[in-house]
Amino acid sequence: MFIKNSISFSLLIIFVLTAGCSASKKAKVGKVDINSPEALMKMLITNQVNVQWLSGRAKIDFSDDKMSIGVTATIRIKKDSVIWASVRKLGFEVARALITKDSVFIIDKINDTYEARDLNYLAKEYNVPASYEAIEAIFLGNPVFFTTTGFQSELKENMYHLFGKSATMDTHYWLDSKTLQLNRMQFEELKDNRVVNVKLEDYQALPDNQKFSYLRKLEMNSKQTGAIKVDMQFSQLEINSPKDVRFEKPQRYTRGSNND
Repeated sequence: MFIKNSISFSLLIIFVLTAGCSASKKAKVGKVDINSPEALMKMLITNQVNVQWLSGRAKIDFSDDKMSIGVTATIRIKKDSVIWASVRKLGFEVARALITKDSVFIIDKINDTYEARDLNYLAKEYNVPASYEAIEAIFLGNPVFFTTTGFQSELKENMYHLFGKSATMDTHYWLDSKTLQLNRMQFEELKDNRVVNVKLEDYQALPDNQKFSYLRKLEMNSKQTGAIKVDMQFSQLEINSPKDVRFEKPQRYTRGSNND
């Protein structure tokens, strides 16, 4: 179904990055020492986008081995609470989605249907864990943390490379050596040989002296999904201004056949 894919494709990549993520508070840190992975980790935490509300538009392009789709979305985020999105194609609203701490709701305006699921359904359908914290981190352009300890560091090609390995996951972060902004994340799940890359580009200043990445490039490759790419270009960003995130299902809409 087109509309199911048009909503779920961007969520699919995001849900992959979801095992034990934590929203860390900002911490003060001095000059970064390349021999100190702890200082680099503190810099990642310090540079996180920390807002109560964020809203804006995003141009989203998705491609995999079977199709290619481009849509625009209005996105509204209330920190630690809800992500609301209205998706448009050719100027018409085709879908609306709401993500809460434990559930996903999707209205398909082309087929007059809706879906209501808990986050675990995506974990089962795509064979990935699911976490609201990780979804919010990706939309905000923040690092996704599987752990914050046991890392090594190196300086290579004008990038600080912070990397660590556990029994189940290889984790990599690259920070620009001049700006110390997060440039790229890579996660490799060793059991299923699933690799996810997230590139963050086009950093611009927010009104409160924070930096926001307006361009995201997400890539995933696994046996279950094949190669998937998602590009997200943000615009018209506004922070700390409460927005309407009401989500009402039209009475005439029927529940999708894939709902339990």
